[in-house]
Amino acid sequence: MTTPNDRSSARPAQDNSSIVDAARKVVATKGLSGMSLRTVAEEAGTSVGSISYRIGDRAALIAAILGREIELMAATRVQWRERLGGLDPVATGILADLICEWLDEGAGARRVSATVTCELALLASRDPAAFPGMAALLGEGEALWRDLLCASPKAGPLALFIADYCLDEQPFSILLAGETDYRLLRHSTVRGMLRESGQGQACPGDASAWHMALVDRLAVPASPAHDATAKVPEGNKAVLADHIADLISSQGVGALSHRAVAQASGTATSSVAHHFPAHRDILFAGVETLYRRMRSEIRSSNAATPAHSEIVRLTHECALTALTDPAVLPFAIDMRRRRAENVHVQFAQWLGIPAGSDRARVQAAVMASIGARLRAMATQSPPQTGPDLVRFFQE
Repeated sequence: MTTPNDRSSARPAQDNSSIVDAARKVVATKGLSGMSLRTVAEEAGTSVGSISYRIGDRAALIAAILGREIELMAATRVQWRERLGGLDPVATGILADLICEWLDEGAGARRVSATVTCELALLASRDPAAFPGMAALLGEGEALWRDLLCASPKAGPLALFIADYCLDEQPFSILLAGETDYRLLRHSTVRGMLRESGQGQACPGDASAWHMALVDRLAVPASPAHDATAKVPEGNKAVLADHIADLISSQGVGALSHRAVAQASGTATSSVAHHFPAHRDILFAGVETLYRRMRSEIRSSNAATPAHSEIVRLTHECALTALTDPAVLPFAIDMRRRRAENVHVQFAQWLGIPAGSDRARVQAAVMASIGARLRAMATQSPPQTGPDLVRFFQE
């Protein structure tokens, strides 16, 4: 006698592809938090019972999505390898074009896959044991750059560096595809990355000034995330802000509400609303508290950990949440523009350059370190230290 699982595994894999692809579309438009058997059934034009019978529960469906993304990424590697046609992108000077086009394709033709991969990496960072296939998916991304850089003497470490940078940059490229100043900032960062890769390009002072001018320009669309008169909270407000930060760390920004903060803090909802009237105020308090914690940790520790895990999750969650919630957009823009704000002096030292001499180069290194941290959290692998991350550039 066969069980339902036996019958499901006996069916051809293509029988379930329409359901899995419908689930991927739901994740790309509503996030993993908005994906349920019911929402997928509605997208696929089938029933919840049919999905349960053919695939299983929600966890099984997520596993199927992950497997599908690994297949698609492997196929994409072949396409890009054929597109390059055996050229050495470093020698021909087209590596910047490839990196930017890869990110743009993730915001366009590959948007579903790119968004799903970002969502999966974020979820796996909280529970890596539940996603053993995540290492294979992220490994395909690194392998793509190994393929394209196979003629470069630094292909291995450079491929990993670019893959980690793209892992951090991709959600912002999806979210801010239409924001010209962001795209210019990204191009500046990529050029900094290539200077970092040992192509012998010095950074003129006006190039670094241009990079920082773009950072300042993005402060305009990010301004709703700030309150110029805001002070470090004190008393009961500070206690609530700590609870908000803890809630973000444990459950993500999507869990924030007046009721959730009240329950977490054992405080009346009206008291939370008194201190933080709008949802924006709750989010701002939690974000700034997490940043203060990170700054304090940086000042009090000599550990060479290049990225704070809570900040890594927070910035990616904000970027992905902003895809469906415009109120979060200013926070996401601000987090992208502030890359390297707190650690640029330390990274410049690791890179062996004067502090402030090439902020684009430093930002590229910091973003690669954030991607590396996310990869480590999602795959249960040891995180790289900052010096290890940039050492091959001095070799």
